[in-house]
Amino acid sequence: MILAVVLVPVALMQPDPWGMIDTFLLGPFRNPRHTGNIVEMATPAMLCGLAVALMFRTGMFNLGVEGAFFLGGLATVATVLLVPLPSFAMIPVGLLVGTLVGSSVCIVPGYLRTRYEISELVSSLMLNFAALFIGLYVLNIVLRDPSAGAMVSYKIPMEARLPRLVPGTRIHLGTLFAFVACAAGSLYLFRTTSGFDSRIVGANPGFAAHLGLPMKRIILRAQIIGGAIAAAAGGIELLGIYQRFSWQSLPGTGWTGVVVAILARDHPLLLIPAALFLSYLQVGGDLVARNYEIPSEVVGLIQALILIGVTAGALTRNPRILAWIAGRKTGVAE
Repeated sequence: MILAVVLVPVALMQPDPWGMIDTFLLGPFRNPRHTGNIVEMATPAMLCGLAVALMFRTGMFNLGVEGAFFLGGLATVATVLLVPLPSFAMIPVGLLVGTLVGSSVCIVPGYLRTRYEISELVSSLMLNFAALFIGLYVLNIVLRDPSAGAMVSYKIPMEARLPRLVPGTRIHLGTLFAFVACAAGSLYLFRTTSGFDSRIVGANPGFAAHLGLPMKRIILRAQIIGGAIAAAAGGIELLGIYQRFSWQSLPGTGWTGVVVAILARDHPLLLIPAALFLSYLQVGGDLVARNYEIPSEVVGLIQALILIGVTAGALTRNPRILAWIAGRKTGVAE
């Protein structure tokens, strides 16, 4: 219904309206490369969505996933470029360092919340931009390739790049990791004591305090896990898709993760179809912009309106977000 309301009026202004609709809806599946684009774009969205979902499940609105993704990718590339490592160790060591460095963007707001009752929403938003400018300084002063003609890093060594899984596409090993991570996240939330404790704290903090659960420790643990996943996602994206580190602004993948988590209602397994759906909209919109005389801004507007409609429907079914909008505070006890 939302697709029809938003897409049809724009299509009717074109000489071939049904062709435009067909390109938007079916074009991404007619070419293996375009279908591969859906999967490769969904990979970081799944991981960032998982990071957001695990933190949202504890009732924390930590939005540092964007900064963690950026800083994790930068630290990963810096490690494989600057640290003399054997070829077999480049990928695991690079991702490990990137995970440790980038996760700080989520851990610090979590610590400030549990220790000083500082809003993690505000502190995480501020730290995103701190991570950006720290990263730009490191890129420009330490990693920049003077022969490239732009503010980009030296080329990532071939030994440090994730192998491609499907010929003719850019689907890489990180995609399998994303699927496995979502499955593991589901097991963690619904099949372990730690995950059960996190869900209790997020759903009813008063009851959790009555049970004597260590709420501060549970909350901080969720921020650590979420930050680590987001930072690892940045490293995986760089080693899987890019030849150099070239981000000169926040890439926006963390914000996409927030939308994916909302659409999936914070369920790790539902993150997979939610991320694929958003990527499908992006690829379909790009095909329309390239094949029809429609400005990219109009295509972006179509995508935004569809997302607003879908996300609004998901918001009305998410009790944690509705409680936050209504101004209900989540207390943190010892």
